[in-house]
Amino acid sequence: MEWIDRLNEVISYIEEHLNDEINYEVIGEIAVCPVGSFQRAFSLMTGITLSEYIRRRKLTMAAFELQSTDCKVIDVAVKYGYESSDAFCVAFKKIHGITPTTAKQQNIKLKSYPRLTFTLTIKGDVEMNYRVVERDSFKTAGKIVTSSLENNIIPQFWDKCKKDGTIDKLLEIGVNAYTLGMCFGYNDEGKNDYMVGIETNHECIESMKTVVVPKSTWLVFESIGPINPTLGNTWGRIYGEFLPQSIYKQATLPTMEKYFSGDVDSDDYYIEIWIPVVKE
Repeated sequence: MEWIDRLNEVISYIEEHLNDEINYEVIGEIAVCPVGSFQRAFSLMTGITLSEYIRRRKLTMAAFELQSTDCKVIDVAVKYGYESSDAFCVAFKKIHGITPTTAKQQNIKLKSYPRLTFTLTIKGDVEMNYRVVERDSFKTAGKIVTSSLENNIIPQFWDKCKKDGTIDKLLEIGVNAYTLGMCFGYNDEGKNDYMVGIETNHECIESMKTVVVPKSTWLVFESIGPINPTLGNTWGRIYGEFLPQSIYKQATLPTMEKYFSGDVDSDDYYIEIWIPVVKE
């Protein structure tokens, strides 16, 4: 229940600061985890990014004010953090489908995004296979791209690496016949360095970035089924069901997805998710 309580405390903090500055560092302190990790967990559990949730809540409350008060559009825009009425109008229309001025009229349809509430749901009808692995340090090599929760370019990056021969080169220098997707952690802006790589013993690989991963304890989960949507669903269950009830806390090392050969659209496609952890 502690994780659920922290999630709801974050939501309370956001609600109390919808019309002033929301400090992401404070959110991290409330959640008792790095802000980037919290943003990723939030996105996986809710299906939207934290920044998008905040945007929806601000524009929901802005619509209420426009319809129920005589406030000017520019005053409402400034109140909810927009520097100009034009920027506010673009964001408002994207959510509600109409302009703020139109929203002040009677008999106008608007959208309302209610406040989130997290509750403990009793599940367990579908098992989660996992194991605990102690690993010494190891070296990885690959190519890195910067992605974000708002603009996830990782699928396109994988396609590029397959087409330009990167994957073939990785398999030539790899210790094992599986490739890695390594997530180095999201920063306060929701951006993340992501590597398409492989475990290797080679000292220097031309045009590749090498990363040494320190000795750590890992939780290893199985994702079996078509990569889309199975992999995302598995991540959601890890953050939404397993970790909140476990004795483990995610460490600050990169997480890894191990991709084995096979048809990514098949019902038995196998991926392992490796999460570095420490005991709480």
